Amino acid sequence: MADLSKLLSDWTKAITSMDVTRGSEELLNIMAGLKVPGVNMDAVVAIQRENLEALSASNRAALAGMKAVGEWQVKILQETMQGLTTAISNLTKGGSPQEIAAAEAELARKAFETAVGEMRELAEIVGKANRQASEAIAKRIPASLNEIKDVLKLP
Repeated sequence: MADLSKLLSDWTKAITSMDVTRGSEELLNIMAGLKVPGVNMDAVVAIQRENLEALSASNRAALAGMKAVGEWQVKILQETMQGLTTAISNLTKGGSPQEIAAAEAELARKAFETAVGEMRELAEIVGKANRQASEAIAKRIPASLNEIKDVLKLP
């Protein structure tokens, strides 16, 4: 399990090191240097910086969600392996065919209940991450449109 945890940690570090805004500063500097009659390019660049920050916040939330899902999967795998070891140990103790069948049926029932609960938990983790990732963008869009409208002096 330690190897799996290390792999997850390495993967998380690799994903979080990705900077989707890298290179954007150069583009913003180019935009700032443009001279468009009647348009305040400094204001346009400031608006785009805020948009990039919202995008970065959204990406951070999405990455946090991905990390939570990965951690959840490691936890579930560890619990499953422990449960499987216990179940095999219990089944090998023997007993009558009826006792073994009853034990297998109970094991199957518990496995199903656990799987349903885990799927609910996963759905909650993913839903929370999606909400957090989209909130930053959803909040920024109307503000950005209003700012652009003001910069361009549209009615």
